[in-house]
Amino acid sequence: MTRYVVIFGGVCVFLLGLTSVGFPFDLSGLPLETKTDKGIAYVSGGIGLDERETLSRVGQNYDLRLSFAEKAGNYLSDVEVVIKDAEGKTALEAISQGPWFFAKLPTGQYTILASMKGKTHQQMARVIAHGQTSLYFYW
Repeated sequence: MTRYVVIFGGVCVFLLGLTSVGFPFDLSGLPLETKTDKGIAYVSGGIGLDERETLSRVGQNYDLRLSFAEKAGNYLSDVEVVIKDAEGKTALEAISQGPWFFAKLPTGQYTILASMKGKTHQQMARVIAHGQTSLYFYW
């Protein structure tokens, strides 16, 4: 009987210790969800330091990087992104899940439309075979 009380007490102390330090596993290394639209792969996010660190690594594999923020400097999420090719056809439509948005596009010239708070900003992007094009949108 005493043995079971000691074991039970030890388990309780262990579980109490876990709750006091938070979740014991590091989830920051988990991959972000890569999505596709019209055959174009993209990933977005960046809410929180861990997610931004992960996106910094993952984003190196994408040729277009978009960032969204208020003019005061606060990051934005839920930004509607529309990317049109040189002929004006929509190549990608998505909602950015955070302030950073990465896409893998074929080499070419694109028009990027970013909509937030009832206002749409437009910028041109030239995607090259090697390297990354970065655009910044501010509201």
